[in-house]
Parts: sequence; structure tokens; C-alpha cells
Amino acid sequence: MQNHARGGISSPVPVLPIGKLSPPDEHLTRMAEARALKTIDKIAVLRKTGLFGNLNDELLRKIGSLASTRQLTRGQVLFSEHEEGSGLYVVAEGEFRSVRQDVEGREQVLSTERPGAVLALAPVFNGGKFYSTMVADVASEVLCIQTRDVHELCQQHAELLWNVARVMSHRVRHYAELIETLALRNVDQRLARYLFIIARERGIQVEAGCLVELTLTRAEIASRVGSAREVVSRALAHLQKEALIEMQGRRLVTIPDMHRLATFAGVERQLAAAKLPPDLSSEFA
Repeated sequence: MQNHARGGISSPVPVLPIGKLSPPDEHLTRMAEARALKTIDKIAVLRKTGLFGNLNDELLRKIGSLASTRQLTRGQVLFSEHEEGSGLYVVAEGEFRSVRQDVEGREQVLSTERPGAVLALAPVFNGGKFYSTMVADVASEVLCIQTRDVHELCQQHAELLWNVARVMSHRVRHYAELIETLALRNVDQRLARYLFIIARERGIQVEAGCLVELTLTRAEIASRVGSAREVVSRALAHLQKEALIEMQGRRLVTIPDMHRLATFAGVERQLAAAKLPPDLSSEFA
């Protein structure tokens, strides 16, 4: 895992002088410069969160004035599980994965965090180190609020404490479901659950069923289902043998029967919430 930027809340990394660039490098640099020039609407970002979204305009402006911003490139570490917590973060743009590592460097992905997510809330209140390592999967931007500022806000505005309780309750439920999945389901079922979830999020309806694109490598999928790359490859082959999925190359998967896959994975209750968008992701196109 790369570790370009670690630690608590800090200012954005400055752009260093650059010399002659190849066309791809120049394109990436121009994109970074464009992001640096853009000013995010802190109030709009806070409104998207479960923690701050229902607060009045005056209080949101106050919180926005306390928040600094930080930009990260793909692979940068926002904070590490080995560091002391120093504040909370709100995802404004991009996507992060929350991971824990063992002594051999293998990682288990605990969650994927997108715009509107509030990160590192637990150490703000119980002290100690960050619970996990947060890595940017794409170019991302966050708002940062110091621990002492969060404490003062909660002391002055009791409604914020109710929001904290609600957000933490959702997080406890998420981790309880993750523990159940890892402890009580085999790799085939865990992989089927992962495929069902991504199909629900970004699959498209085709004549043969639901078509979904695998944007992650086999190793990255393994870190999300608590397994190894070779085991995931075997599990994909087994799901195909059981006619639960149909592979088209390495990246496209067709699910002939979403209900049958959900039943196999043990997530039937989530089937009613399934939504299929109209097209494939722009990354594949």
C-alpha cells in the first residue's frame, strides 16, 4: 500500500514545479491544477451527510468556517490505523476504502466511502488511534474538522449529539453484518453477495439478465470478501458452473437470475431495493 500522505488533519499537498512532461503526465497535471483552483461548496457538502444534513443554515455556516479542505490523489492515505485520531473527515468528492492490515500486509476492506460519508467519528469521542486506514481509490477531496471543534459544537448544540448517535448506530449495524458475512458464509457466498451488491448499484438489464462490470482486480475483490486472489478465481468458476453467473472475459459478468443469486448469498431481503441504471460505467466505455 502506498503511503504518500499520512497523519491527521493537514493542509493540501503543494504542487511542485515540473519540467517537460509527456502528454499523459501533462494531462494528469492539468487535471490536478484544475482541482486545486476549484473551490468546493462546504455547506452543500455538509448537507449531504447524515451527521450535519438536518442542521439549520446558520449552524452549517459555522461548521463550514471551521472545516479545512484536503485533496488526495489515487492511492494516497488519508489516515492510518497506526496514528492517533485528530479529527473527523467528510468526503466531498471521490471514493475511499477503509482497510485493516495484518502483520503480513494483507488487507480486509471494511467499507467503501463516497461523497457524504463521515470518517473517523469514533476516535473523536473515545480517543486513541484511527480504527482503520483510509485510502483514496480515485482523486478525492475531504473536509477536515478538528476534534476540539467537534467537541465544542456538540456541547453547544444537543441536536448534533442525536445525529452522532444515529450515524454510529448505522455504522455498528454495518460492521455487525460484515462480521456475520465473514464468520457464517463461505467464500462462494461472500463473492455472490459482492456481485449482487455491485449489480444492484451499477448493473444494467439485458436480455440475458443483469450485466455488471468488474472494475477491480481479483486481488482487490479478494480484499473485499476476506479471501485470497486464487480462491476468488476458483469461486467465480464455481458460481459459473452452478449457472449463477456467466463470465464474458475477465470483466463482464451476467447474472441470469438476481433472486437466485441473492438467495444463494443470503441477502434476499435486499432484493427489493435493487435498481439497475441504464448504462455501463464510463470507465469501461
